[in-house]
Amino acid sequence: MGALFATLATSLLTICVTVVATMGISLIFKTSTTTNFAQGSIAALGCYFTTYLACDAGWNFYLSIAVGLVVGILFGLFVDAVIFRRGRQVNAIGKQIITMGLVSIIIGIIPIIFGVQEAPKIPPFVEGNLIFEVGGSEVVFTYHALISAGITIVVIAAIFLLLKFSKWGLAVRSTASNETTAELMGVNTHVITAATWAIAGGLGVLAAIMLAGGTGQLTSTFMTRYQVNAFLAGILGGFSTFYGPIIGAVIIPLAMSFVGFFDNFIDGVLNWNEVIVYMLLLVAILIKPQGLFGKKVAKKV
Repeated sequence: MGALFATLATSLLTICVTVVATMGISLIFKTSTTTNFAQGSIAALGCYFTTYLACDAGWNFYLSIAVGLVVGILFGLFVDAVIFRRGRQVNAIGKQIITMGLVSIIIGIIPIIFGVQEAPKIPPFVEGNLIFEVGGSEVVFTYHALISAGITIVVIAAIFLLLKFSKWGLAVRSTASNETTAELMGVNTHVITAATWAIAGGLGVLAAIMLAGGTGQLTSTFMTRYQVNAFLAGILGGFSTFYGPIIGAVIIPLAMSFVGFFDNFIDGVLNWNEVIVYMLLLVAILIKPQGLFGKKVAKKV
């Protein structure tokens, strides 16, 4: 039991990154009816700014983080105001293709701005580990992962409280339910979608900074795997609710760690943990196509 807990503990940072990334993707999907494939690239761009300012320009680390978040927020605003607002009549597939184009553009821009050399390693929030024993097994939490968990809880809780109790949250839920009806009720859907794109951009950069600080890796595509898992989390939990994708974002990293635990008994399982988890997700989606917490939508014919 202690060995299992120790294995699952290693997924804490991955859970935080996936949850924050999923929240951003879910907000955009609910208000703009599209899946933003450029979310990971926007996140990487903001993280590059943070890394450059903190490691090369000598800025204060936390001020550099703030600048990176602002870059993500402004880029999200730009994408909505300049691109998507002009293409409101484009169908969902067309919007997805637009975001795919943005991926290529951002990946091309990053080396132009920051060069092609290996990016410096961004430091963690705090160095060091918290180590204790459970059932005779050593459990290790990095302080960076624990702080990331605290930030994730605060950020996600704040967003859900705003969605539940604020006028902005009511407007977001109205827009997510039916944009045309929301406009007829006096909701400025342009402002709402712009705000959600901005928040999603900031959330993406936050996820990237947490990942880069915890793993020491930073490339223009290093968020791709987590973006894919965020999409899968939305599908698993059900995009028809705001909380479903978040629960899905917790389940997927835990499932991968759980499958990886069996490498202690069956050699080579760790190399297949993603494949096994994705197959299990496929089975779950086949059984519940609307997601674990999704709601069936009845349409009149």
